[in-house]
Amino acid sequence: MENTNEHYMNELEEMRGQMQILKQKLGSQELVNDRLLRNAMSNKMSWVTKYIWFELWGLFPLCVLIFSLNKMLYPTMSWWPTLAILFFLLVDILFDFYINRVSESDWQSENLVQTADKLLKMKKTRWLQLVVAIPFMIILFGWYLWEFPSEIRIFTTVGGIIGGIIGFAVGLRILLKMQRINDDLIRQIRDMKSEEI
Repeated sequence: MENTNEHYMNELEEMRGQMQILKQKLGSQELVNDRLLRNAMSNKMSWVTKYIWFELWGLFPLCVLIFSLNKMLYPTMSWWPTLAILFFLLVDILFDFYINRVSESDWQSENLVQTADKLLKMKKTRWLQLVVAIPFMIILFGWYLWEFPSEIRIFTTVGGIIGGIIGFAVGLRILLKMQRINDDLIRQIRDMKSEEI
């Protein structure tokens, strides 16, 4: 009888040891999943950062092009609307940097719930930026087109409207891609957190 109890005690101790090993493995697996998710988030958001840098660097050739065309074609045209548009674009790009700011250390140090909250706030702020930017751009480009000589104003206005529609469509597509990236990341975080519960 004593032999049987001792045998059960040994089995119980062995099971406890195996349970401890299993817990350690699960804990390390959770850390690996967390690290992989954070690296995936960082990689997905790096596209957004690269795009904003592209916007910023693209502003310089745009300035040269606009100033050259204005000087060659319409030297009497006022520079103020052109300067106002370029200044607005620069401010808009700086807001892009501010809204979409995420660093490697953010992904590594913040807990995932805070990261999901940050991504949700980022989505809302992007829409707000778009709603504020559209009226400003319409006013600034209207002013710019008004500065053209009256004999070609109708052509420049039609061209400006077509260009504005195309620009809006491209910008909206890029914005929706950014929003989808955030949605994917938020969904991954929620899935991971629900698995932990």
